[in-house]
Amino acid sequence: MNQSSIMEFPSVINTSYKAGLEPYSGSWNKTTASHLVRRTHFGNKINDLNRVRSLGSAENAVNTLVDEAVSAVLPDDPAWYNNSTSGDILDIYDIQFRWMDRMYNGGLLERMMLFWSNHFAVSYQNMNDLPGKAPQSYASHIYKYYKLLQTDGLGDFKELVRAASKNSAMVYYLNNYNNRAGQPNEDFARELMELFTLGPKDRTGNDNYTEYDVAEVARAITGWRVNDTTINSYFDESRHDASSKTILGNSGNFDLDGVVDLIFQKRESEVAWFICRKLYVFFVSAEPDNSVIQDLAEYCISVNFDIAAILKKLLSSAHFYESRFMGARIKSPAEIFMSFLRQFEITPSAQLKEYIRLRMQELNEELLRPETVFGWSGYNPPDSDGIPGHYTWLNTNLMPSRWDNLTDIIYGYDEAGSLYDPIRIAEKVSDPSNPFSLAEDIAEHVLSLPLDQVGIREVEEDFAGNPALAADVSGFPPYKINLTKILLGNIPWYEWTANSDKDGKLFYQDTFAENLRQYISYLIQLPAYQLI
Repeated sequence: MNQSSIMEFPSVINTSYKAGLEPYSGSWNKTTASHLVRRTHFGNKINDLNRVRSLGSAENAVNTLVDEAVSAVLPDDPAWYNNSTSGDILDIYDIQFRWMDRMYNGGLLERMMLFWSNHFAVSYQNMNDLPGKAPQSYASHIYKYYKLLQTDGLGDFKELVRAASKNSAMVYYLNNYNNRAGQPNEDFARELMELFTLGPKDRTGNDNYTEYDVAEVARAITGWRVNDTTINSYFDESRHDASSKTILGNSGNFDLDGVVDLIFQKRESEVAWFICRKLYVFFVSAEPDNSVIQDLAEYCISVNFDIAAILKKLLSSAHFYESRFMGARIKSPAEIFMSFLRQFEITPSAQLKEYIRLRMQELNEELLRPETVFGWSGYNPPDSDGIPGHYTWLNTNLMPSRWDNLTDIIYGYDEAGSLYDPIRIAEKVSDPSNPFSLAEDIAEHVLSLPLDQVGIREVEEDFAGNPALAADVSGFPPYKINLTKILLGNIPWYEWTANSDKDGKLFYQDTFAENLRQYISYLIQLPAYQLI
């Protein structure tokens, strides 16, 4: 993607002050709590925001979120998996839909699953096309991979690398099932070092491994096969190259476990730098800060690559809460859809999840189907060209599709033509009978940037209605006045009121819901809405 296709976004970058990994001790308010929720969940759902804010401090909030993710109770496996009846693409869709449900209802664990699905990239499409494997099993292998991301994603990184390396979906995807003594296959050997543990270069630009190392690792990890009936990988000693290998300057009869141990022993600093850089880009900023990443890497080593501890350190740091990082990263398709549903509390039905699945395909991020073995570049650190990876999520072609997709959800994406009713979220966010408060509060709820930096359209026309009943807006900032005018349209401000029935229940004119739908449609088309 060249520079000319990068879209312009609002910015709040302030380089006058740069904090580090020391604990954040500033005010714990709606702004800081919202930032944490947006980065650890998929959008700031009201209940999540209120709960996180009530925890009183960044440290308490982060510790709670991480501990809950570590101890999360996982749902039962689907019947088709337990009954070994996998064999239909609908089973893959079922996994995707289950994940969407967890994204909607969950938080940090689902965030980390997305991170790992990009880091340890596996695609169901490629598995389905593999020659020589038993049919009607690939969905079960993918589900086992999905479960691995759930169960092991917040523990020991070395053990996660080991488990991912032996996962049947991974053994298939990177062709290690074809790797045998005398006929080595280098696919997995290369990606184990380049994509999973080291990266091709260290932080000073030196090679982390050689082509000779790749060839020797390929010999060391021979012997792995997959049983499609039990959905397990297993080691076949008769196919293993038991001769001596020399890897990273060390000689011995290495096998897969030995290679993983050797990488973490001999390249500890490089592994820590590599994984901390990816975590930083995913949670903090698409533009890496090398000094902070180095400090995080040193901490990573001190806690023996405990991912939960690393996240607690990063997400409770003063650096994480700098204002320049709020609204500083472009949302991925998963984030744009799931955050929209959560912010407006639209429970995803089966039909809506299918709509989103298809739209995510078009926007280049279908769950469990990454672009390449490198994952989705939008989540990754910059390549050698230095362009932040998140720019690949958007260009002048993809932006209108996002607008249309979200508008479809508001106004009905199927033949039923169901309209989104925004009154309930208006009641939770603000006072629906006060258009001035409502317009501002909804905008603050869905936008991650301060409203005075968003670029609200200026409305030159006066408020509708009788000029003699003009509202006193002398103390309001311009953005609030303009937002209110956009919300009201042709409705006079004094007619935007709630009535009550004989039981005291409030009700609103039908036109209010339509004005709110139009107002939400305006907000989601702002460049700032594409930022998290």
